[in-house]
Amino acid sequence: MLKVLRDNLKYLSWILWVVILVFVVFVFVDFGGGLGPGQQASSAAATVGDQTVSKKEFEREYRRLEEQYRQAFAGQWSSELADRLQLPRQALERLVDRRLIAAEARRAGLAVGDGEVRDAILEFPALQDVAGNFVGEEDYQRFLRAYGYTAREFEAVVREDLLVERFSTLLRSGVALSAAEVERAWRERNERAEIRYVLSPVARHQAAVDLDAAAVATYFAAHAEEFRLPDQRVVDYLLVDEAKLRSGVSVERDEIERAYAERRSEFEQPEQVAARHILLKVDETRDAAAARRLMAALRDRLARGESFEALARELSEDPGSRERGGELGRFGRGQMVPAFETAAFGARPGEIVGPIETSFGLHLIEVLEHVPARTQPLAEVEGRLRVELASARATALAEARATALAARLEREPPADEAGWQALADGEAVVFLTTPAFGEEEPVPGVGRSPDFAAAAFALAAGERSQPVRVARGWAILRLRETTPARLPELAEVEPRVRAAAQRGRAAELAAAELARARAELVGGRSLDEVAAGLALEVRDSGDFTRQGAIAGLGTAPELAAAALALEVGETGGPVTLPQGAVLFAVTARSGFDAARFAAEREALHDELAGAEANKLLASVLARRRDELGVRYDPFFVERLGLGGGES
Repeated sequence: MLKVLRDNLKYLSWILWVVILVFVVFVFVDFGGGLGPGQQASSAAATVGDQTVSKKEFEREYRRLEEQYRQAFAGQWSSELADRLQLPRQALERLVDRRLIAAEARRAGLAVGDGEVRDAILEFPALQDVAGNFVGEEDYQRFLRAYGYTAREFEAVVREDLLVERFSTLLRSGVALSAAEVERAWRERNERAEIRYVLSPVARHQAAVDLDAAAVATYFAAHAEEFRLPDQRVVDYLLVDEAKLRSGVSVERDEIERAYAERRSEFEQPEQVAARHILLKVDETRDAAAARRLMAALRDRLARGESFEALARELSEDPGSRERGGELGRFGRGQMVPAFETAAFGARPGEIVGPIETSFGLHLIEVLEHVPARTQPLAEVEGRLRVELASARATALAEARATALAARLEREPPADEAGWQALADGEAVVFLTTPAFGEEEPVPGVGRSPDFAAAAFALAAGERSQPVRVARGWAILRLRETTPARLPELAEVEPRVRAAAQRGRAAELAAAELARARAELVGGRSLDEVAAGLALEVRDSGDFTRQGAIAGLGTAPELAAAALALEVGETGGPVTLPQGAVLFAVTARSGFDAARFAAEREALHDELAGAEANKLLASVLARRRDELGVRYDPFFVERLGLGGGES
């Protein structure tokens, strides 16, 4: 397999925790907010304390992340998957996280010397020749130009990489795991069982549940805390609607030309090659000489007119590309091992080169396309620039209107609600009132906006806020009503209570039904006979671990624990799950294997230590976000579709 695929296996561990972290962080981060009154949009996509993340960095990171996902997911990659993964969010948040980690590393006294940066660059695979030596200054400068770096920028990236790596190592060294913790983790992963089971679903019994008012009241009395209402607010607010202002904004051609000239580097695209390949591995089952003989035979078949794509499907030993006829997609310099890259970038479209020897084996490469480095012309990006400039101007206009409105409210406070409503102009400024909402809840009409919620919950009766950035523009809030957290009266939540009580009673009926069925099993009937008598289906679970999913039921730790406590042939249950009650018989069981555990203990310890270090890192990032502050350019994130709404 190619270097990019190998690298992606390592990279995916980073992606997984970052994705988790990002979606945790997004509960608290509003991309549409963060710029206070008087702050203008700039070339920075985000600002972290006194450090910035440039839009150029974002574009570069986005392309790199997209290519890594494309290679990792191979033939399953699609634009729909890219949308679900929210790649722009990931790219921007990854850069923000790097700034935060680097800041924490410097605060911890860590530093990276110039010599270390130089050594790292000399060892960079894309900057080494086939003998492993540095390619030289001329090729180094060519590499920098291809990826849109200056030498200073690239060295700063390398320095930050080393600093982040050093801090991660420091965190990992502070993780201590006991032998019992490692053994418990091994058991959770490796102790397995299989069952045959019968599910009596809750829905089967709900029609038989008829609860009177007294039964609902009894259930509510026993479960009142489950229905506690959070602290809530109702606010009036004046919204300066940015979209309405944008519709009246015009952008002249000369403004677009000037923006293009100033931001030309954003539109630079690096050189790329599209290729397919056939890989023959060299390992203990096949030496290099045998692989070369097979490659010679392959070249003969190609010379006789056979399809490269068909031969790749038949013979390539790269599982990541074999099913796609060896297709690798487009890749840039630095993404493949040096020998492969040199051959691919040195060939003409349609040319077949090889065999090329790498650490993975022998490759035959067909170059499909060679895309030279280029700068997108103005015609290609004019529409994008027009939208961005109009958005920037509308943002500035909306901010100015909101600032002026706040000043007017300060000079001439309205005496009542009618006075607030009179400030709406029927065009860009509108008067709105929210329904009651909690501090952690999305606000209808506003979305999930921590700044809006924080402003609302900071107000006292009759107070108003300063302008707050929201997805639709700027809002000035006035507190209308406060409702402290409380236990509601039954009448306020009666439909929810009745539904929960009905479901609970139905679950009891399901468990009782299977308890009677288990008695029949003890009496000598088989699980299949009992299920047939109940008109229920017997299902096979497949094998599962303590935390793994059970076919047809999903993750069910209670059921898994019950099954793993029994031996083959024993029956268990009924176990009550959200979907119903389960009666089961154990058909296979594998327990603790001391020899396997001893062999795998060290690797598992390292993996668990890495996971704990990632948790510490997530905690550090959350704290440093609060301390340093992270601000996002609002019209930039809006253009990317990241702003303001519910996540």
